[in-house]
Amino acid sequence: MYVDFLKKFLKPKRPLRIVFDCSNGTAGTVLSKIKSASRRIKLQIINAKPDGNFPAHGPNPMLKGAMGDLKKAVLKNKADLGVILDADGDRVFFVDNLGREINPDAVAVLISKNFSGPVVLDVRSGYLIREALATDKKTVLDSRVGHYFIKRLMSEKKADFGAETSGHYYFKFGEAYWDSGIFGAIHLINALPDDVAAWIDQLPKYFQSGEINFSVKNKTAALQKIKSIYIKEAKKTSELDGLKMEFGNWWFNLRPSNTENLLRLNIEARGKDILDKHLRQITENLVK
Repeated sequence: MYVDFLKKFLKPKRPLRIVFDCSNGTAGTVLSKIKSASRRIKLQIINAKPDGNFPAHGPNPMLKGAMGDLKKAVLKNKADLGVILDADGDRVFFVDNLGREINPDAVAVLISKNFSGPVVLDVRSGYLIREALATDKKTVLDSRVGHYFIKRLMSEKKADFGAETSGHYYFKFGEAYWDSGIFGAIHLINALPDDVAAWIDQLPKYFQSGEINFSVKNKTAALQKIKSIYIKEAKKTSELDGLKMEFGNWWFNLRPSNTENLLRLNIEARGKDILDKHLRQITENLVK
């Protein structure tokens, strides 16, 4: 039933070669039954057999080296796109036809074109997706990080699509809201440009730190310290999820872990030198 449901949405614009890496998780069972869903897609599946020992590369695609098999398979098979799912199939990441990792913000830009109305983003989402949505005259709704908060806001605001930088993509079905790696991949396949790498190369270039964890004795005190340093300079400040401060050519979000004495930092800037400068400054103030 689930496979038949997914097949209805698969509508590629052109013939495609696509490689899926299932990370020895649950998605392989489903994808093996979708292979014949469209004559326009030649689908190769690797690491498809479910195995709780995760012999290929572990269950988390975000870990260093986890996309190695996928990148090699994309280049070897001259594929248009590579797709990797985590072990339980709710997160998905992509590589382009040159075997390069695609920023989740860029993925969200393409998927958002399949939907009208407002789009829910987590506070870590960057310039690329926000500016693309502004160009498309779509409203951005900021959410705290986490599926509970994303889904709740989508329900409140009647949004059909939501995205997190962690590889979660959220969709509305009737009165339900859920994230699905396979469904996210289908929507990207449907919106795929003729040359993925060329499309990526023409996008504006921004520079991101990725999420960096800092161990602190007192999360509240550390957040207040950083806020006091930057408050006069900031053009916009939000405490929706930790502390987010925007400065025109860079921004940061610093949010507390719910379970540990950790603060999680994300920075994005319009120049590498700007990123390096402010990452160094914030790091120095957090580790003192």
